[in-house]
Amino acid sequence: MAGERKLSKRPQGVLCDISGVLKNSINRVDVPIEKSVEAFKRLQDSGVPYILCTNESCYSTAVLAQKLNKIGFNVPADKIISPVSVIIQVIKENKHRPYVLVNDKVKGEFAQFDQSDPDIVVVGDAEEDFTYENMNKTFKLLVGGERKFYCLGRSKYYMDSGELKLEVGCFIAGLEYSSQVEAEVIGKPSSVFFNQAASLLGLSPGDLVMIGDDVDSDVGGAMRAGLQGILVKTGKYREKDASHPTVKPSFIADNLSHAIDVILSTK
Repeated sequence: MAGERKLSKRPQGVLCDISGVLKNSINRVDVPIEKSVEAFKRLQDSGVPYILCTNESCYSTAVLAQKLNKIGFNVPADKIISPVSVIIQVIKENKHRPYVLVNDKVKGEFAQFDQSDPDIVVVGDAEEDFTYENMNKTFKLLVGGERKFYCLGRSKYYMDSGELKLEVGCFIAGLEYSSQVEAEVIGKPSSVFFNQAASLLGLSPGDLVMIGDDVDSDVGGAMRAGLQGILVKTGKYREKDASHPTVKPSFIADNLSHAIDVILSTK
């Protein structure tokens, strides 16, 4: 239960998930979770530095910011870190030629790169484009181990319209199994991703707390990277998550509002 745990110290900065914490999706329409708009504003007004840390790979950070603004969250794009924004930087810095299996909504982000004779493979949440044809083409590029394999997040499932739906993780696992090439995760639960978010805030991981609804990717990943982790009972949360065999959240909160109360009241 929430009262059985507490934060070990007051966080100097906050990382916060988007889906399942700030908002839910109902028939692909974003709806704020109860009290989340007010709670997020309290966090902003407190002056505590924050970054929204999402595995959302269907939209650019600019579009994510627009979508959040439409439902009451006043957040600029530079306060969001996503696997798409990070992999774009990786490709630029290394002059890679990517083959991408990603959502149609973000394919334009990769149009700036030469994609002929690819030297890396990038797979994100392609949704309906996870066809046999596309998966087999991706497999053939990977088998033999000549190309580095990046996956944009590795979540198992997400919540939509009150139902759990498969996320990118199972498709990555299948490609790894068949090609015998292990993917490097760009996104949660990768410690590298959490460290990049910490760097954006100019803080060390130990000074941060992560708020999320995914006990494995959000909370477990953050705590392995040295952050404190708050699990919220919204989004994809299930009662069994409170007694996870390996992940023991620093605190379990009813929702974002409760989490912000705890953060701001911790001495």
